[in-house]
Formats: sequence, structure tokens, C-alpha cells
Amino acid sequence: MNLSIISWVIYDIGNTLFNAGVTGLFFPLWIITKLNGTDATVGYTLSLALLVSLLISPIVGALSDQTNKRKLFLAIFTFICGISTTFIGNNSIVISLIYYGISVTCLHVGDIFYNSMLKDVSHKNNIGIIGGIGAGVGYFGAIIAILIGLFIIENNGYPVGFMIIGLFIILYGIPILIFLNEKPQQTQNRYIKSSQKLFIRFVKQLSDTMSHIKEFPGLGRFLLARFWYSWALYTASTFTSLYILETIGMSERQIQYLIFTGIVTAIPSALIWGKLVDKFGAKPIISLVLILWIINLALSIGSGVLNLGDNIWWFISGLTGILISGVWSCDRPFMHQLISDEFIGEYFGIHGFTGRLGSIIGTASWGLIATTLNLGQPAALLSLGICILLSLIIIINIDLGTTNEKN
Repeated sequence: MNLSIISWVIYDIGNTLFNAGVTGLFFPLWIITKLNGTDATVGYTLSLALLVSLLISPIVGALSDQTNKRKLFLAIFTFICGISTTFIGNNSIVISLIYYGISVTCLHVGDIFYNSMLKDVSHKNNIGIIGGIGAGVGYFGAIIAILIGLFIIENNGYPVGFMIIGLFIILYGIPILIFLNEKPQQTQNRYIKSSQKLFIRFVKQLSDTMSHIKEFPGLGRFLLARFWYSWALYTASTFTSLYILETIGMSERQIQYLIFTGIVTAIPSALIWGKLVDKFGAKPIISLVLILWIINLALSIGSGVLNLGDNIWWFISGLTGILISGVWSCDRPFMHQLISDEFIGEYFGIHGFTGRLGSIIGTASWGLIATTLNLGQPAALLSLGICILLSLIIIINIDLGTTNEKN
């Protein structure tokens, strides 16, 4: 495995550290247990941050294609994310929420460039396994988050934990900027020539992106499916800790142990899913994963409504780790299968756009259903199961025959 691949894989550790440690665990628990906030406080703050990233993502993706400086953009957004994360919890609640919002925005905008670089470190015969390795190794970031929670935050408080996570994000972002070798990008004549102003160029490219999406059969449907499963999975990842805390009644330490269980199952599972994607293709594997997700959510709802006991959560947590790695091991290879190489940054901007849109609505809907409408967390979890079902129906109906002919 060369340094380009290793550096690409390592970057995912920082991403997962933030997603699992800050968004999925410490930030919600800090808001609820220390600041007397609600699910709506977390959900609406996160939704606003994701809205900003949604508005930026397609523009920045198109801009990166025109300038061929993906690594520079990745460096800028990774650095800002890390620095702003270090300041969460060190100021007033309002300022801390702003810093958190900046971190979320930069992390997800940076994902455009990171995801598009998968083609720089792989080819069509190993894209699944390398993507799976990235997802699997990335879960070491979640292990680091658990260790920070058990040995740093419990003794020194949440602000110190946020500061350490921010520094780690920067640290794990350095190798990809040094060692990854980008492949030359092709350009298309349909875009405005380089002599014209950059703003005009990327605005035209963005408008052309949507008008030419029909040139890639199955892409529109996949992006719609991604909207629904991003809605469900991002929201579930954010609010699972609060669901277990408030509805199930387990402690913060127990929650960290459960998340660790999910991490242990996720790491090897990502590699297995990656191999399965290379062998059978992304569509059948992600379809299987989504079916299992519906079963897992049903168990989670039943546990809260029927009081099935705490022990079932060890099984739910383990299965959750397996299924999260399954979705993300399929997601990027599926996207690469549907588009041509010269449009990687452009369409990964839209890829990020649909994911953020789903995440925005999902996190806001959880706060709306659970807190504002006072229907409770099980009802909010049920809505996520419906989203997964919709995405499954759409993916099953994607015809890859014409796509394979064109690509």
C-alpha cells in the first residue's frame, strides 16, 4: 500500500473522530446534561450548520474542478474545522454553538474533496476495498473519541475534550496534503474558457451540472436515495446517544461502552463490505444493508416502547456498527460507478449537496417531532425508518445496464 493510499485512509480518522466524538456523543450530551438544553437545541443548531455547507458544497466543488486545487481547498477547510473545534465549550453557550456550526460546515465541505480523491488512490477493480479500508480505519477515530471521553472528559470536562479533538483533526489531515498524488483531471469544452472570470466559470458549470445530470443514467435516482438514507443515518448517529440516555435510561458511561461495541464491529465489517462491493457491485450490497437497517431501527423503537431491557442494546449497537460501515463502504463506489472521471469534483459537490440536505431536514425533524411537537423520541426514530424504506425502494429501481454501457 503506497503513501497516497495510506494518507487518504488516515484522513478518515479525523473525520470520524469529529462525527463520532463531537456530533454523535459529546456535543449532544454536553448540551443536555451540563447546559439543560433539549433535542431541539442540538437539532436546530446542527441543521443550520448543515444548511450553510449545503449552499457552499456545489459551488466549491465546481470551483475545485476549474482550478485543479482540491488539496488546497481540503487543507483550508480541514484547518478551520480543527481550530474552531478547539474553541467549543470555552465561551458562552451562543459562541460555542457558533464554533460548533463552523466546524460542522467546514468538515462537510472538506468531504467533497476527500471523497473525490478516492479515484486518485484506486482503480475500478479495487475502489470498493480501498473505500472499505478507509471506512474501517476511520473508525479508529471513534475509538480515540471513546478514550478521550473516558480518560479526559470525565476528569477534565468537555471543553478540554473538544480542544484535543480539534488538534487531532488537524494532525490527521496533514498526511494527505503531503503524500497524496492527484491524478490529472480532464476538462470539458462545454464550459467557459479559462480566460474568463472564475466566478462566471463555476456558476456556469454549476448550472450545467444539473442540466446534464440525465447524461448519467441512474445518477439522479441514486442522489435521491442518498438524500433519504442520509436523512436517516446522520440523524440517527447524532441522536442515538440522547435516545439511549433519555428514553432507555442508561448512563453516559454506558453509552460510551455501547458506542465502543459498535466501533469494534464496524472496523472489520467495513473491510468485508468493501470486498463484497468489489465482487457483487454496490447496488445489491447497499440494498441488503438498508433492509438490515430497517430491522435494526425496529428493534431500537421496540426497546424504547416495550421496555425490552438494556441488554438488547449490546446487540443493537454491534449491528449498528456493521450497518453504518456497510452504507459508507457502498456510497462512494456507487457514486463513482455512475459518473465519468472528468466530473468527479462537480458531481461530488451535488453528492454532498443531497447528503447535507437530507441531514438538515433530518436533524431539524428530530427536534421538531421529539421536542417541539412533543411526540417523543420513539416517534422521531420511526420517521427515520420510513426514510430508509424510501431509499431502499429507489435503489432497487436503479437500472445499471445503461450506466455500464456508457461508462
